[in-house]
Amino acid sequence: MDNGKFPISKKITLLIVVALIAIIAGLVYAFQGDSGPEPRVVLERYMNHWENGDYASMYELLSMNAKQQVTKKEFIKKHESIAKGIKQQKIQLKLGKSSEKEVETIPFSSRIETDTVGVLSFQNRARMVEDDEGWRVAWTPSLIFPQLKDGDRVAVLRTAPGTRGEITDRNGEPLAVNTKKTAVGMVPNEVLDPEKTCRELAKALNRDPQTIRDRLKRGEKKDPNRFIPIQVFNGKGGKEVDTLKKIPGVSAQDASVRVYPQKELTAHITGYIRPITKEQLKKYKEKGGYQPGDWIGHRGLESDLEERLRGTPGWKVVISREDGKQKAVLGETPAKSGENIQITIDLKTQEQLYRGIKNDKGAGVALNPKTGEILAMVSAPSYDPNQFIQGLSQAEWSRISGPDQPLANRAKLTYAPGSTMKPITAAIGLDTKTITPDTSYNTDEGKWQKDSSWGGYYVTRVDNPGGGVDLAKALAWSDNIYFARVGLKIGAAKTIEYYKKFGFNKKLKNPEITPSQFSNNNKLDNEILLADTSYGQGQLLVSPLHLAAMYTTFTNDGDMIKPYLILDPDQKGKRMIWKKNVISPDTATKVKELLRGVVELPKGSARDLKTAGVDLGAKTGTAELKASKDDKNNRQLGWLAWMAGKKGQESDLVVATMVDEVQDRGGSHYIFPAVKKMLAERYR
Repeated sequence: MDNGKFPISKKITLLIVVALIAIIAGLVYAFQGDSGPEPRVVLERYMNHWENGDYASMYELLSMNAKQQVTKKEFIKKHESIAKGIKQQKIQLKLGKSSEKEVETIPFSSRIETDTVGVLSFQNRARMVEDDEGWRVAWTPSLIFPQLKDGDRVAVLRTAPGTRGEITDRNGEPLAVNTKKTAVGMVPNEVLDPEKTCRELAKALNRDPQTIRDRLKRGEKKDPNRFIPIQVFNGKGGKEVDTLKKIPGVSAQDASVRVYPQKELTAHITGYIRPITKEQLKKYKEKGGYQPGDWIGHRGLESDLEERLRGTPGWKVVISREDGKQKAVLGETPAKSGENIQITIDLKTQEQLYRGIKNDKGAGVALNPKTGEILAMVSAPSYDPNQFIQGLSQAEWSRISGPDQPLANRAKLTYAPGSTMKPITAAIGLDTKTITPDTSYNTDEGKWQKDSSWGGYYVTRVDNPGGGVDLAKALAWSDNIYFARVGLKIGAAKTIEYYKKFGFNKKLKNPEITPSQFSNNNKLDNEILLADTSYGQGQLLVSPLHLAAMYTTFTNDGDMIKPYLILDPDQKGKRMIWKKNVISPDTATKVKELLRGVVELPKGSARDLKTAGVDLGAKTGTAELKASKDDKNNRQLGWLAWMAGKKGQESDLVVATMVDEVQDRGGSHYIFPAVKKMLAERYR
C-alpha cells in the first residue's frame, strides 16, 4: 500500500548506493593526497621561498635523493654565501611555459639584482621527481646557475681600477696627469693551459718561456686572481697588444704612470699618490674595493678628491673549478676612469708668487676678490711629488721629513699676523663708530700703557715723523700704540663679535684650512691681551689664506668672499660669499682708501711698492715670535697683504704672503722686489 513512503527494500538499495559513492570519493581523495600538488605548484612554492630567502623551507621541498647528496646546513650555507658574495639585492624567478608532456622538466627564468655586476639574467630548467612525499625538486647546484656543477665555486673578482682622473689649472695646463702605458700579462686562474700560454706568449715577445713560467708561478702562489704583468707598452700598444690578447689566458690592463709636470711649483696643491698602507686598507675597506698594491692619494687634492679622481674597479662573477681555474663568467661590470678635475689656479700667477718665497720658509695666496677663486697658493720649502712615484732617495727623504717640513702647506696653517691685522681693527672701529678717520692720538713718546695697573708693560711703536696721528697715518706708519688704544676703546665684546663675523674659529672646506684664533681660550679677558691683539700680536693666529679672504671685504662692499679651488664649469666666475655684511659698504670703501694711503702717503710702509698704472692698496706686517717681552729670540715673520687692479679699475687681485725668519733681512719688506716684479708683469 502506498502511503507516500519508500518501501524498506528501496531504502536499503539507496543506502548502499550512497555508501558506494562515498567509498569511491574517499578512494579518489586518498589517491590524490598521496600524490600531493602538481609539479608546477611545488616548484612555484620552492621559488617563492627562494625569493624570500627562506632556504630552510626550500630544502624541505627537495627530493629524498637530493637530500642524501646535500645536508640542510650545506644547502643553506651555499645559497647564503653566493647571495652575500655577489651582494644580491633581489631575486625574481618566473615559471616558463611547458607542455603537458613536460611534467618532470619545467623551464624557468632567473633575474638577480646585484651590487657587483648589476643584473644577472638567465634561463634554466628544474627537474621534478615523484617520491613518497609527492612531487619534489631534484636539486643540483646547476639549479642556482646553469653552469654550476658539483665541486665548482662562485667567486666575485675585482678587476683593476680605471685610469685616475687628471688635474689641470683653469687654462687646461697639466698639474697631475697620466703617462699612458699598457701592461700585457696573465691572471693565473684565467690560464687553463699554463704551459701552452707561456710558450706562445714567449714566442710572440721573443722572450725565454721559462722566465714567464716562473713569473706566473710566483704570482699564482701570491694571489692566483691578481694580474701578473709580463711586458709594458707605451700608450695603448696598438696592434701588438691586440695580437697578444688573442693568446688564450693573456689579457691587458692600464698601467699608466702618474706625473706632476709642475713639480715643486704646485706640489702642495696636488699632493701625490702612494701605495695604500695597511691602516688605509682598514679605513677604506668598505669604500670601492681597495686592495694591497693599489695607489691612493696622499695630501693635497689627490687626497681630498680621492673618491672623484680614483678610477673605480670592475667586477666579475665567475664560476671556478675545484682547482681554482675559471670556467665561466656569469656577469661583469667594466672598470671606470676617474673624474678629470679643473681647478681655479692660474699657473702664471702661481709662478709669479712662488718665485718670491721659493728659497725661504713661507707661503702666499692670491684670490680673485670678486669670485673667491684661488688663483695661486704657494708654500716653501717645497718638494717634487714625482719622487714619490719614482722612489725617494735617502737624502731626499731626510730633507722632506726634516725640521723645515717641506710637506706642510703653510698657506693653510696659522701664524701670528702682525700689523696686517690693523686694517681689521680699523674696520671694526669705523663700523662700530668707535672712531672716525679723524680720531687722533699723540704717540711721540714711543711707548704707552693705559695706566700703572699694567706695571712694567708698555706698547711700543716704530719711528714716525711725530705729532698727532690720525687713522690714515696710523695705518701708513703702522703705529702699534694707535691701534692698541683703538682696540681698548672698541672693547673685548665688540672685538670678539667682529672677529667671528670675519670667520675666526670657523672651519672652511674645499680647501680645508686651520681655523684662525684670536686667543688661546676664545676670550680677551685682560686689557693687555686686547691691546696687543688689536695691533696683530697677542695670541692671534691667522693663515695666509684666511687673511686674503678677510681683505676681500674691502673690495666687496663689506661681504667676505669664500675662497674655493675646484672650478665647476657651471659656476665659472660665480661670486661665492663666505660671510655677508661683515662691515658696511661705507666702512669697506674707507678702509680700501686707507690701504691705498699706505702706498701713496710719504713714509708709508708700502710706498716702495708704488707702480705706474696700478691701483694698489697694501699693508705690511712684522710679527715677533717671543714668549715674553724679555725673550731674546729675535725670530720674525714678514707679512704683506695687498690688493691691486689697473689704474681706474676695480681690484682684480687680493694677495697675502708670509715669509719666516726675515729678521736682519728687511722684515716685511723682504718680499717687495718679487711683488714689484709681479705687479709690473701683470699690469704692464
